[in-house]
Formats: sequence, C-alpha cells, structure tokens
Amino acid sequence: MNDGFLGILRLIAVAVQNVGFAVIVGALLSSQWLARGDSTWQANVGRRLVLTARMASILSLLASVLSFWAHCALMSESTLLEAGPAVWSMLVGTGFGHAWLVGAAFMLCVIVLAFVRSGNDTRFPFGIWIALAGVALARSNGGHPVDTGLFSLPVWVDWLHLLAISAWVGLVLVTTYVVMPRLLDAPGSERQTSASFVQSLSDASTYALVILFSTGAYNGWRGVNTPVNLWESTYGQILLLKFVLVLIAAALGGHNRFFEMPTLMSTLKNPTQAVPTGPLRRFGTVLHVESLILLGVLMVAAVLVSSPLPGTT
Repeated sequence: MNDGFLGILRLIAVAVQNVGFAVIVGALLSSQWLARGDSTWQANVGRRLVLTARMASILSLLASVLSFWAHCALMSESTLLEAGPAVWSMLVGTGFGHAWLVGAAFMLCVIVLAFVRSGNDTRFPFGIWIALAGVALARSNGGHPVDTGLFSLPVWVDWLHLLAISAWVGLVLVTTYVVMPRLLDAPGSERQTSASFVQSLSDASTYALVILFSTGAYNGWRGVNTPVNLWESTYGQILLLKFVLVLIAAALGGHNRFFEMPTLMSTLKNPTQAVPTGPLRRFGTVLHVESLILLGVLMVAAVLVSSPLPGTT
C-alpha cells in the first residue's frame, strides 16, 4: 500500500463525508418545507427524508473515520492496518486530532437524533441543527483557517462557507433524487405544498449562494495571498477550478429560477390547470445536471482542503 493509494483513498473519503453532510442539511430543510401536515403523501415524503438523513449521517461518520485513519497512515508512513498507534497519537497529541474527535462526537449525536426523529415529526429539530453546526465548526478548526488560532475570524468565515455550500448542494441533491419523484406523483391537494417547496428551494439556494460567494472570496484571497498564486500554485489552480464549477452550477440554478420557475409556479398555483408534468420534468432535468456539477464541486473542495497553501511547501 503506497502513499498514492492512501492519498486517493483519503480524498475520496473526504468527498463522501462532504456529500453526506450536505445531504443531511438538505434533507432537514426539505422536511421542514414538505412534511408539515397530516396527509398520507406528506407522511410518505417525511419518512423518505428521515431515512435519507439517517443514511447520510452514518455514511458521513464512516467516511470521516476512514479519512482520518488514512491521514494518520500517511503521516506515519505506515499502512492502514499498521496505523493504529499513529491514530491514537494524533487523537491525544494534536489539535487536528482533537478537532476531529469533537466533530465525530457531534456527528454521532446527529445519528442518534436522526434515529429518534420520526417522519411525521413537525417540530424544528434544534438538537440536530446544533450538532451539525458543531460538526462544521470542528472541521473548520481542523483545516487551514486554524493557522490563525482556534475560533478566529477565518475559522468562523470558513464555518459559514461550509454551511452555505452544504445547504445549496444538499438541497439540490435531495430535491433531485428524493423529492422530485414525489412531486411528480403528488395529488392535486398537494399542489400548493409543491409550489411552496419549489419557492423555498429557490430562495434558500439564492441566500446560500450569496453567503458562499462572499465567504469564498475571503477564504480564497486569504489562501492565495497574491494574485500570481492563483495561476502559479497548485492551490490556486484548484481554487479556480472550484470557482468555475460553482459559476456553472449557479448559472443552471439561475436558469431554473428565471426561465423554468415562472411557468411551473403559475401552473402549480392554478388548480384548474392540468398537472404540470412537463414543467416539473424540465425543472428536474436542470436540477439533475446541476447536482452533477455540484458533486464535482465537493470533490474539488476535498482536494483543496488537503492541498498546502502557497508558500508553505
């Protein structure tokens, strides 16, 4: 087992962890907008979203464990099977290990609370959101921003950035693969609920995008420090790739908001018109492409957080 394999394994695990975290956020937000009543359709959607959150939380924790274990193996120049002592040393003797352990504990809380929560529970899940915020803050305190100190301004900006991108990506993924098939089969009595969900999805994605761009600009400039490092450093080139992918995904989201949503919303809100299967499918097709681009964003982000800042090597 060589460093190349361990490095790739660690990057894949970080990417899966990112996807899992985002899906939890997306499932929780979608549940608040869709599963608010007592109808059979909303109860079914609620159960699917709860199941999605449970699976994603377990996957995220397992991927986090694997990425941390692979990181320790890389640092100790050992194999995965021989990395046990290095893992223990990292946990008890480094700030990175402490931050990871706190994040893992919070994610374990998310798992427990997700299994306690039922599909028709309409209460706002404060406990899960607090635990998710703790996971994100622990990750920010274990990355590049912590160079300026624990809970410093860069750490909080990175925390907001992580929550914003998770909300955007999670909503797109959950809507595309979990909610959209349910919307196509929604009874006429749920058309107003569907319209409300589509509007909430678009608004939340827009707010998340604004936060994402503002915090990303801060993080990016702090990372590269000088414009020349955008072109001449590996970190800067990966950052540019991430920026381009985010722009493409944002353009697809903008297309849905300004070209597909007006027709879709007017049809959903008018009970005298036929079920808007065509507009819903077009909206879902664009979301599907956007979801693939955003998965690429999370993969590139995994590489970015694992790359040294310009001038540090």
